[in-house]
Order: sequence, then structure tokens, then C-alpha cells
Amino acid sequence: MARRRAAPLGPDYRESVLWHEGVERAHPAPGRLPTEADVVVVGGGYCGLMAAAELTRRGRHVVVLEAEELGVGGASTRNGGMVIPELKYGPRALTRKYGPLGREMAESVFDACSLVARLVDEHGIACDYQQTGGLLLAHHDAQVAGLRESEREWVDDLGRPAHFVDGDALHEEIGSSEYVAGLVMDDVAGIQPAKYHAGLVRIALDAGVELHDRTAAEVLEPRARGGWRVATTRGVVLTKDVLVATNAYIDGLVPPLKRRVLPVGSFIIATGVLDEDVARAVIPRGRMVFDTRNLLAYWRLSPDRRMVFGGRTSLAPMSVAKARDRLYEEMVRIHPQLDGMPLDFAWGGHVAITFDRMPHFGRVNGVAYATGCNGTGIALATWFGERAAAWIADGEPPPVFAHLKFPKIPMSSLRRAYLPAVGQWFRAMDRAGR
Repeated sequence: MARRRAAPLGPDYRESVLWHEGVERAHPAPGRLPTEADVVVVGGGYCGLMAAAELTRRGRHVVVLEAEELGVGGASTRNGGMVIPELKYGPRALTRKYGPLGREMAESVFDACSLVARLVDEHGIACDYQQTGGLLLAHHDAQVAGLRESEREWVDDLGRPAHFVDGDALHEEIGSSEYVAGLVMDDVAGIQPAKYHAGLVRIALDAGVELHDRTAAEVLEPRARGGWRVATTRGVVLTKDVLVATNAYIDGLVPPLKRRVLPVGSFIIATGVLDEDVARAVIPRGRMVFDTRNLLAYWRLSPDRRMVFGGRTSLAPMSVAKARDRLYEEMVRIHPQLDGMPLDFAWGGHVAITFDRMPHFGRVNGVAYATGCNGTGIALATWFGERAAAWIADGEPPPVFAHLKFPKIPMSSLRRAYLPAVGQWFRAMDRAGR
């Protein structure tokens, strides 16, 4: 077996997040943790911030607890920056499985993307938002029929702009010979995720939300007369409601959720700034790009013209350095034009995978939650936050995903033992085009 080549590193290379560079984060003023609140939101990402801002607008006193430094930990500032109106199944498959609810689920993700665009516009969030369109690439001949079916679903069923490409039309979209066909989806957008998150922080602070980072919720206890006692690393808060919005970063705070959400590692590398002709050669139209594999790859050009390339190289635990080298090898296989281009950044994080690959929303043991974005969380998490606020504050109907049963991850306590084997199975499925 050939030994993997180490990725070339630039003189300023560091294992840190490209998106964090130069972002002006609005830091909450340090203060004493309040002893009471109407709602405690656990998690300071897109969902938690949006829920807190909207709950405050609706007259509730809200406290957000974030275990890490706000804007540094978690997926909200570490993802690929793709705003994608996508679930893991198309509207026809969803309708076959869930009936009329399936169509509502398929349409809801477009509402979620529209919400992101509206927030950016109305609040003047300078986050390099651009509706670039997305390009889904078939990695195997067996995937082509599925892409054509997806085109019919997007255009005929949902009335959204999309078109199938192959041959010369495909080469006008992607500078690679590794793929056999593609689907261009106009509704996909690119964003600088850390800047977007910083914008949501400012919206929440302006609304009057109390943000407390580096404050982990450790214990949730129901109170005899209703409500909750939330014990944290900095004190105790008594509250009427709790919303858990930690997605992949779930811990033992609510054990039933931990048994239903699988955190899976995803890693990203970023090159140095590309020459304009090289950038045009790899992604001529600046799309957000992703492929059909189970262990998928996703890539894009950053606003400052770097190649940002991410993927799930394995389901086994992995260091950033090892994932970096694997991703570089994959990037160069797809785009030989980048061979020898040194890396400036590499980082990792987790996405929240559910057993049915669907998002979930509701209450468990009286605690409200929103989770399971399955890798497409920028729009969906933001939308979940807005909908959670309306549901908790005013009793509006919850999102359609609240009607789904939330299956457990089989043998979740043994996942470290079996995930590497699952990853190998996914790799074999990818080779077979399944």
C-alpha cells in the first residue's frame, strides 16, 4: 500500500479556523449570572442565538449559556459556509414515507434559506453572503439517474430553479475529470460563517438577551412547582423553560438526546490565496460544490480566493494533521491544478447525524430541543431557532419535524468501537456507486 504524502504547508500554516481570521466578535459584557429567567437557552450557535433574540422580542427574559468562548467553539463558526436548502431525501421520497408532511418538510428548508437572506439584508450583516448556486456532483455512473430525478423534483415538484449538466456543460462548471454529471441548484448560497454568527450575536445583544459564554450547563432538574433548576459552572438559574440547542455538541445534560445524536467528525483545509486564473480553472462559476458520496467531499472558494476543501475522511477518531493530509490528497485527486499548493489552515469539528438522517424538534422529558441538522445546519438551525421561540413563547405550531419519531442510535455507547467499520462500509458503498 502506497504511503500517503504529507500535505505541503505554507510558512504561516496553523491548525486554526480560516473563518476566525479578522472577525470582529461582539463579546458579551462579563456579569453575574442571573438567578432567574423565563427561558434558558443552552448553546450559543445559530439556533440558540436566533431563538434567544426572538424570545426576547416576544417579551421573555432569556439567558443563553455557552460552554465555550462565544464564536470560537461549536460548528457555527467552523463549517464550510454553504447555505443549502437540502434534506437527505427529496420530496418524493419524503412524501412516500411521511405522506403530506413530507412535502412540507421539503419546502421548509427553502423557508430556512430565505430567513438567512432576510436576516443578512435587514440587519446589514457583513458576512460575504452571495447566492452562488450549488453544484452536486455524481461520483459514479450509478448516481446519474438520481441526479436527473432530483432535477425533476426541484423543478417540477418544488418549482425551484435547477438544471442537470454533463459533458461540456459539466466542464464549464467544474475543472475536474473525476465526475460524470452534476446538478446545478440556483438557491444555494455561500457565506462567511463566523461573520454571520457574529451578526446573530449582535442581534441578540441588541434585543436584550443575556449571553454568558464559558458557562456550561451541568445539571437540569425539574422543580416541584414547575420549571427547571439549571446548575452551571458559574451558579444556578431557575427558569420556566429550557431549550437545548447544542446540535452535534450534545453531552450528558439530557441523556435521551445523547442516545439519539451521533457527533461525526468533519475536517476542512484551506490553501493559500489562489491566482485568479487557477481559481477560475477549478470552479469557473464560483459554485458551492459537494458530491454524492456517503463520505462526501465539499469545497468552495473563500471570499479571499482560497480553496476551502472539506470532508468526512473516516468515521474513526482522527487528528487534524492526519485528516489534513487525507483531504489534501483527495483535493489534488479531484483538482490536479492544485498539486503543490501549500495549505495555510486546517481544522475540524462535528456534525450531528441522526439514525434516520432527519432533523428533529420537540420536547424530551419536558426539555425543548432542536437538533440533527446532518451537515446542512446554517439555514436549518437558524430557522429552528426562530420557530422554537414562537412555539415556546406564544404556543404557535412547532416545525413539521416535531411530528417525526426520534429513533435512537443503535448501541450508541459502543459507537467508538463500531464507527470505523461503518466508515469502511460507506467507503465500499461509494466505490460501488450506492
